[in-house]
Amino acid sequence: MATRHETTGDTAMRALPAIFEAACLIRCTGVGRSLRHEFEPGTGPAPGPVSSGAIGTSGHSASILSGGDTAPLGPGAAPVITGAALRAVAEFNQPEAAERLSRLLSDLGVPASWATLSGGGRRRYFVHRVTIPSSSWLSTAQQLTAGWRQGRHFLLRTDPVGASSPHNARREALARRAWQAASLAAGRQRRGGGVFGVRLADQELAAVLVRSARLLGATASMRSRPGCLQVSVTSLGPSLLEIAAPPLRVAV
Repeated sequence: MATRHETTGDTAMRALPAIFEAACLIRCTGVGRSLRHEFEPGTGPAPGPVSSGAIGTSGHSASILSGGDTAPLGPGAAPVITGAALRAVAEFNQPEAAERLSRLLSDLGVPASWATLSGGGRRRYFVHRVTIPSSSWLSTAQQLTAGWRQGRHFLLRTDPVGASSPHNARREALARRAWQAASLAAGRQRRGGGVFGVRLADQELAAVLVRSARLLGATASMRSRPGCLQVSVTSLGPSLLEIAAPPLRVAV
């Protein structure tokens, strides 16, 4: 029994970086402050069909153009899941963020799908939506909530960074995942001298990014701006430079 418990714990710990990155991607969409309400049993709205609108976004009229299971847009894109009620997990401005979240969820065993939608009149806009079956919502919500809390705890704890090599490696991996998510999904701003920043609405994620930059050998600061928080990187370490440099290199 003890061996099985340890094996389960080891498996969960190996999956933590991917779960934490998925949670960070969702929090980058501006719904982070309500993540605990959406992703906890009995507190969020009941699962509904995808046409009811995605988390944290207004219900604009939109039509699905294309998309599919972790597939990029194009002739080979797989169709959106049909024949079952879907629940929208998040909507992004960038297709790379939607594809990344869909891939992470699929790797975790959740049948995720993403699609591009358009709306508006003369001024068209495009939204990239990630959905999962309503039947998977509760288990996915619990997994994301637990992963966010555990990852945030590891990154913000105050014990010395040099305590142990495995501990350091875990925190560095989580720090890279947090900044990777922010670089894909948050409102990204480039500045001169290779320094860059991101805009987001979630104060907890902003604090995680500041701490993560320090763990990656960089420095970052957080400032309040009208309608958002801006996390600016004032110096880049090698790890963060790899994430920030175009084209984006996905860390694993």
